[in-house]
Amino acid sequence: MPKDEKTQSTSKVQNSLRPYNERLLINLIRTDGEMSKADLTRASGLSAQTATVIVNRLVEEGLLKAGKAVKGKVGQPSTPYSLNPEGALSIGIKVGRRSLEVASMSFDYKIVKRLVKRYDFPHLETIKRDVLSSIDALFGEMSQQQRDKVVGIGIAIPDDLSAWEATVGAPAGEMADWADADLANDVSEAFGLPVKSLNDASAACLAEIALGNSARHACFAYFYIGTFIGGGVAIGGQLFNGQHNLAGAIASLPIAATSSGVAPQLLEGASLHYLEQAANAAGLNEESFYHDDDIDAPFTAIFHEWLETAAPQIAFAAMSVQAFLDPDAIIVDSSLHPKLTFKLIDKVRTALSSHYDHRGLAQLNVSAGENGLSARAIGSGIVPFLSEFSLESSF
Repeated sequence: MPKDEKTQSTSKVQNSLRPYNERLLINLIRTDGEMSKADLTRASGLSAQTATVIVNRLVEEGLLKAGKAVKGKVGQPSTPYSLNPEGALSIGIKVGRRSLEVASMSFDYKIVKRLVKRYDFPHLETIKRDVLSSIDALFGEMSQQQRDKVVGIGIAIPDDLSAWEATVGAPAGEMADWADADLANDVSEAFGLPVKSLNDASAACLAEIALGNSARHACFAYFYIGTFIGGGVAIGGQLFNGQHNLAGAIASLPIAATSSGVAPQLLEGASLHYLEQAANAAGLNEESFYHDDDIDAPFTAIFHEWLETAAPQIAFAAMSVQAFLDPDAIIVDSSLHPKLTFKLIDKVRTALSSHYDHRGLAQLNVSAGENGLSARAIGSGIVPFLSEFSLESSF
């Protein structure tokens, strides 16, 4: 999950951005739900005639659908318009340390079908084969009309995978091919669709922007604790990438000042990889941390031992982020079972209140993310829609 500038890649086949006013109306409806033509005229600042023409065109194309007319106290009945879930589709791919997820997504950001493959470590040729076969399988379940509505493919993938060979337990040399790999281009050439890849933590942040953030924070920092910890930054409802696509690279934050040697980074203590290592050393199945509603005493002991290291480090990083970004909130999510994520957040809050001087800072608001284990896969499916329909030029 550590970020690397070169990993942000796009295939040669490019999305064609829709006209700005079309994107504007689609985004207004995506944000506010059903809206009438009069609502859209007021919210967009467009003339009534322009808004009407655009809405009619989007309905004809199948991107919007008309609801049942509602009678008001005066005037003509008002017809609400909403996104048509079947109006456009995408494919999202999440490449993880131990699993691959490939999913189809509807225009309302709901996962339609998800395929999961598991492996011991991410071997490039195995991943490539499984990605292509999984996309083939998803297309095989679609009608021709549905296939024609797929706007693109998104890939959420940890950066610089070749550098983490020893850490993930892969045999020497087995992950070296990732250094020169271009999975986005390989997938694009296979299916003739635009493909965009981004850091998996950035993808999780996108999912939080689109389908989480219930408090509607205008600016938040996002921490995602997965195999390796990572993060993102949301400003004005958009993912902020920075000048080198490295904004939110919290994994690389030092967790101590040093005058000799090399300061350790956040990823070295606050990542779930180390929790999994401890479980494996004790002969326990690490999957319990992700899927079991209740974990028994041996798992609990290992989890709390990991918490004693991870939570203070995450709190240290939160203080640093608060000082430099001054966000409305720091949203913390993880691939752990939700109960364990909440325990982690409680421990971080305790560390923040007990061990840090907050003078000169706004009150820290540490909140729980809302997508959990599915965040990265959801974000990968959202990326292709943003490439065609977002108001933001970076996609």
